[in-house]
Amino acid sequence: MSLEAIEKIRGVEDEMDQARGQARAQAQKIRDEADRAGQALLEQSRRTAEEKTTEVMQAAEERGAARRGEILAAAEKECRALNRQADANMALAVEMIVERVVDG
Repeated sequence: MSLEAIEKIRGVEDEMDQARGQARAQAQKIRDEADRAGQALLEQSRRTAEEKTTEVMQAAEERGAARRGEILAAAEKECRALNRQADANMALAVEMIVERVVDG
């Protein structure tokens, strides 16, 4: 093989080594960019999930507060009815006791 052919082969091999190095660097750059994009997407997803959780919790608390108010109003109404009934029964009980004492 001639010296000229050997030098051409070495030149081609050097070019191939350079091209491989550039390809590796480009591949690493693409991986790094994909990692950054993936991390950014993950962080955005976390923030979105946190915001949605906050919204859902707030809505649940509002519904709970409204339901609590309804329950308290119903209990208050029932207590007033029981108090009226107790007052009516008290008058009847006093009347019965008075009759027994007088008739007694």
